[in-house]
Amino acid sequence: MNLKIFNVLEKTSFILTLFLFAFIPLYPKFPLLNITGTYVAVRLEDLLIALVIAFWVIGRYIRKDWDFFTKDNTGKAFLLFFFIGILSLISAIFLTSTVTAHLGVLHFFRRVELMLLLPVVATVFTTKKRLTSALIVLFLTLFVVNIYALGQQYLDWPLISTTNSEFAKGLVLRLTPGARVNSSFAGHYDLAVFLAAAIVFLSVAFFIVKRRWKILIILLSGFSLFILVLTAARVSFVATFAGVISALIFSKKKKYLLLIFILLGLVLVYPSQLRDRFISTITINLFNMGQRYEGRNLNQQLESKLNIPTLPYKMASRSALASPFASAAAGIPVDITPGEPIDAVDLAVYRSFQIRFNIEWPRAYRAFLKNPFLGTGYSSLGIATDNDHLRSLGEVGILGTLAFCLVFISVWKKIYKGIKNEDKLVRYFSAGTLSVTILFLINGLFIDVFEASKIASLFWMVLGLNLAAVRFKNENI
Repeated sequence: MNLKIFNVLEKTSFILTLFLFAFIPLYPKFPLLNITGTYVAVRLEDLLIALVIAFWVIGRYIRKDWDFFTKDNTGKAFLLFFFIGILSLISAIFLTSTVTAHLGVLHFFRRVELMLLLPVVATVFTTKKRLTSALIVLFLTLFVVNIYALGQQYLDWPLISTTNSEFAKGLVLRLTPGARVNSSFAGHYDLAVFLAAAIVFLSVAFFIVKRRWKILIILLSGFSLFILVLTAARVSFVATFAGVISALIFSKKKKYLLLIFILLGLVLVYPSQLRDRFISTITINLFNMGQRYEGRNLNQQLESKLNIPTLPYKMASRSALASPFASAAAGIPVDITPGEPIDAVDLAVYRSFQIRFNIEWPRAYRAFLKNPFLGTGYSSLGIATDNDHLRSLGEVGILGTLAFCLVFISVWKKIYKGIKNEDKLVRYFSAGTLSVTILFLINGLFIDVFEASKIASLFWMVLGLNLAAVRFKNENI
């Protein structure tokens, strides 16, 4: 009887998890339950993930099979990371008083929820047929995501965003001129990371499929790269090519590297918002070039110093080189402050860096100094730090960060064995997964990738797929 119940639960878990591979990237971030004190809401995908995990836990209980946590080094690293997270949370609530209890608990449980998808997928996708079905669903989903992004850009299709508290209420929006696509994701950065990872996997899929399918892989890769350029996400673009280069090296296909560098050059030469932002990054942030604004008079210049220079400060001001007041008619942003670039693209790039460098990163550093071993707790750094590595040090300290590194090291060692596998699918898939891991770590320098629920959940699920593939390496099913 117990075996029959387990089989039903296991099959149900597989179907639901396969559904999640499409549902998570495609379903917009409509809020389901709002949480006091934050505009991060509980969404339908959270309930579906919780349901899948519940089925998995019940199945483990019926079979008395807790090997993942008792015998597997990855599972032990998971438990250590969760345990340190609890200690950090207790410390933050009762000792340093740096978090609101319910927000800290919810942030902690969301991380547990997302990471537990790894053992769920690793134990449910038990055959090569199931692995193949997941990959097909992911590539079909990628196509739909790209189509919808194209519709947003050229056909005024709606979007849902969570980039601020008002948008996060579930407002149906449209792209404004100069805005960047986000497709079914809640922001262009999330979409860019998803596309970057997809392009890496497509680069290795090219060597797996038969010749008649290779043209489809090339077309889908080109389509995804075009949408990635529309997002104008610089770090994800760099991470994409780092990931593809890594994938070719792991796959022992180094002869294609020259082609990749040529493609990189062509994309950077092609006129686009992405190219303009790269140029601005070099000229404005690195070399401090470009026309800058000055205050209209000394009094206003002194007043501006009382404000955070990276936040909007509406004032009448005049260019150092011209006389018109800042206004839309003058072609100059009305919220510009003295010392900021005049050009709109330069200004956006400048502020993006300044917010990180002067506000978010120092805040994480101060949190780390306040409690170096356990940090100041989940949610203590707010919604974004825009550097996941600093965020980890600030929220869970050295101990939590080291435990997280142990998780990565354990998973990496297992998947690395897969690139020597005799099975072509397992070998190339492992090369792609290792490269996507590198891609995520690079993105983590400027984006909170492991807290972005859509891409983080898919990341842990893909790692679970690869761990499953390594185990059934000798199957012919």
